[in-house]
Order: sequence, then structure tokens, then C-alpha cells
Amino acid sequence: MPPQAYEIRCNICNGANITWSEYEEKIWCYNCKKDTPGTGGIFGGPVPIEVSQMFGISFDRIDLKTKKRLYMKRVGNKFIWEAESA
Repeated sequence: MPPQAYEIRCNICNGANITWSEYEEKIWCYNCKKDTPGTGGIFGGPVPIEVSQMFGISFDRIDLKTKKRLYMKRVGNKFIWEAESA
């Protein structure tokens, strides 16, 4: 998804004419013609889990050793990640 989907903007001109940069943790601003860190967008503060799920954002993980998807589950007031049980 493009950075605009996460409400990320250029931190220099506050523009949305941006794309992901080839550099890690940067965006490319077409207006400024620079790679910048950008704004935090929806990740700039507490991320409401339920709202994120409504936007289709998943916080599931991939175990790089087993290559299996670990699903985020809420247990009490904590979040854990575990493989789907058969």
C-alpha cells in the first residue's frame, strides 16, 4: 500500500505527493525532490487495534525460521502471537 494509505505525509512541505523511498524508513517527496523520514501518519501515536483492523491492517507476524504465520490474539490485557492450531 502507498504511504498515503497510512496518512503519512512529507515532513518538509506536508504534501501527499509521495511514494516509498528506496531507502529504509524513508519516503520520496516529488514536490521537494528529497528522501525524507516523513510524518508518522497513523503510526505516530497509539495505534487503536480495532480501527487498524477495519482499515485492513494486520499485526500478524511471520516466523522467519518456520516461515509460518503467527496470528495476533488478545489474552486479557495483553497481545500474544501464536500459530493457528489445527
